[in-house]
Amino acid sequence: MKAKSLLLAGAVTIASAVGAMAQGTVFSVNAVGFVNTIVPAGKQLIISNPLSAADNTVDAVLANVPDQTQLFKWNPTNQVFEANTYFTGFGWLTKTMSVVPGEAFYLRNAAPTNLTITFVGNVPQGSLTNSLVAGFNLVSSQVPQAGGLSGDLGMPTSNLDQVFTFDGTSFTTYTYFEGFGWLKQGESTPTDPQIPVGTGCFVRKSAAVAWTRNFSVNN
Repeated sequence: MKAKSLLLAGAVTIASAVGAMAQGTVFSVNAVGFVNTIVPAGKQLIISNPLSAADNTVDAVLANVPDQTQLFKWNPTNQVFEANTYFTGFGWLTKTMSVVPGEAFYLRNAAPTNLTITFVGNVPQGSLTNSLVAGFNLVSSQVPQAGGLSGDLGMPTSNLDQVFTFDGTSFTTYTYFEGFGWLKQGESTPTDPQIPVGTGCFVRKSAAVAWTRNFSVNN
């Protein structure tokens, strides 16, 4: 489904799954909407904030999550994780940490029940750039669109690039071969890694590159 049809149909509902564990539902009118993402009890998933709010810090975007919910955000410059924890009555330990469209992060639900996170904000539009570094990047689509990472979402590719998707238990590896396409580990037919709305993946690049999108809900 094209992004504009997803975003402009006010009554459209898109349900996605990551290993039958993450589900996202998108409701949007014009360029404003919300996305529901579910993190199962006691599990961790790679998720993303697909909408731009006035305040994209964790204390605003991920308010009132269960006590001791943990977030792990990747620092692409230093190639390390930065950890954050939520405490009831206090909020997130690092309150200024941001979660913006184009990034992705691990969220660990410490509660015994499923956690539904509602992202609210504007659909990013215009000329959008996600700067990927040489090495590992933890990324997502810059707009709330599901689809193939390269074919639908427009991520640039180079020979031997790798993508790692996570279903809550294990990783699936894809490797890009110039002139052939993405090859999923253990398979022989090319397949573009599928990234549902509100999720993300690791991308390993051999050289820095700009992942650009020119996007409008009206076109």
